[in-house]
Amino acid sequence: MAIFQRVISDATSTNQWARSGMPMMQHIGEFTLRAGNRYLDVKTNFISGSAMLSFYYWGYLYNRGTIFGHAGCYLYSGTDILNKYIYNTGSTTLSNIYKIASPNYMCFKFDSGNDGYTEGRINIFIASHSLDLGAVGIIEYAQNNTASSYYS
Repeated sequence: MAIFQRVISDATSTNQWARSGMPMMQHIGEFTLRAGNRYLDVKTNFISGSAMLSFYYWGYLYNRGTIFGHAGCYLYSGTDILNKYIYNTGSTTLSNIYKIASPNYMCFKFDSGNDGYTEGRINIFIASHSLDLGAVGIIEYAQNNTASSYYS
């Protein structure tokens, strides 16, 4: 007996397997934290409502350990984010995904656990079921010590 087996009934429509358009995952940036800063907030240019997204992030920060995880959410209208799930391993974590007031840019908040000396990188990737992610980019980012959402 096979451990995993696909049959034609698993397809999205008759005689057609599920597919993803390219790019299936878009690298949107590589970031670091410096001494004196515990948090990293990243503001994207992504404002779409009704979008199902998944995120992957990994890296290493000296004195603050590794970061590896994935998250998913359904960006709804305005600042609403539905069904948000975040899974982290390592001592540096993604602590929140949030949207700001008009024009509802999507943001990430990372928590490294302390504000001591560090160097290294956090890479962020985004994936979507149906949207063209080629134009998703970063507007700005902030290394800070603000536990709440930095952008509002």
